[in-house]
Amino acid sequence: MTLDIALKVTNRRVNALEFILIPKIINIIKWIESELDEETREDFFRLKKVTDNKKKAKNNEDADETKKTAVEEEDIIKTTSLNQALLDEEDDVFV
Repeated sequence: MTLDIALKVTNRRVNALEFILIPKIINIIKWIESELDEETREDFFRLKKVTDNKKKAKNNEDADETKKTAVEEEDIIKTTSLNQALLDEEDDVFV
């Protein structure tokens, strides 16, 4: 009798482990893995966005520098042409 009761108790415990606790633990492990995967994807996306934004900012800075250089070159050309025109006028005055 005592042995029979001990076997029933042991079988209940085995069944509880096999059909209840182990599946719950497996589901928890799957959930944790999926959350970690999602976090990894979010971090990758965030990193990708940051690098894209840095590239855009650098391209904008390069474009601004190019525009500034072009404006400066135009100013130099205008100044040079004005100076040349003034020199040409001075030559006429002294002649």
